Amino acid sequence: MSVCLFAYYSPDSRLPPHTRHLLSQIASCGFTIHIAASGLSDANAHLLQKDLADPADPIAATVHPRPNTGLDFGAWQFLLAKGCADNASEILFANDSVFGPLLPLQPIMERMREKDFQIWGMVRSEAVVSHLQSWFLCMTRDALNHPAIQRIFNQPFNDMTKDEIILHGELGLGLAIKASGLSTGASWGSTRGLARLLALNPMHADWRTVLRSGNAPFIKTELLRDNPSGIASIHLWRAEIPDPTFFNPDWIAAYLAATPPRNRSGRASLRARAVQAFASEDRRHALTALLLGR
Repeated sequence: MSVCLFAYYSPDSRLPPHTRHLLSQIASCGFTIHIAASGLSDANAHLLQKDLADPADPIAATVHPRPNTGLDFGAWQFLLAKGCADNASEILFANDSVFGPLLPLQPIMERMREKDFQIWGMVRSEAVVSHLQSWFLCMTRDALNHPAIQRIFNQPFNDMTKDEIILHGELGLGLAIKASGLSTGASWGSTRGLARLLALNPMHADWRTVLRSGNAPFIKTELLRDNPSGIASIHLWRAEIPDPTFFNPDWIAAYLAATPPRNRSGRASLRARAVQAFASEDRRHALTALLLGR
């Protein structure tokens, strides 16, 4: 049995179309979906459950409302505590922080399942420590039950700040996987020394390279909404949608129009943006866009 534990935040009782698309693609890969709806009232959770059952585009998923604490790791911890993955042999941890998949998910899932990794992720990052980005992370039952992995999920995420959750959750999980000796892989990864030295997030600095590889056809919502790293090429996002009939670019445009940017004051300096552009795998386009002031 394959189960997806999906972390979702919105006070709205209707799914954005890009999130519905993601859930539909996950379901097409054979996953039973449990949604931790953080910050959603019981009444709105009931409406969201009805929205998922829309006859025009039904998605088999169960909504579990919860307080908006602990971010994604708190949400996954909540679903694990409810026993949502107790009978699962394959567990996918995912969230609503991406646009995509921009290409069908099933071929990627089939390719990675054939490799029999105990833990694999859509993207490996070398930022700070080598780790699998947690927005799409799949593991076997034996891997989830490993004491090193259990120690990560048993932490008090609901009492942590965002930075603490990143440190003890995503980065800590990377260290725990290494310490456990579990077999691991990534659909997309880079071992460039610069990536680790400069703590680059490949879903920001290398977003076009990652997307064009076909191995991780996603764009982070944070990148287009906030661009915290000051990546100069994000204005090209619409041209990078590989198949508008599969993933409608208007879904992204509607989200960006309705969702104000966050943390603009923390945007990277010109110097930091220049260093990231130089270090990017898409260096030529990144530097050109930076010089043009995009």
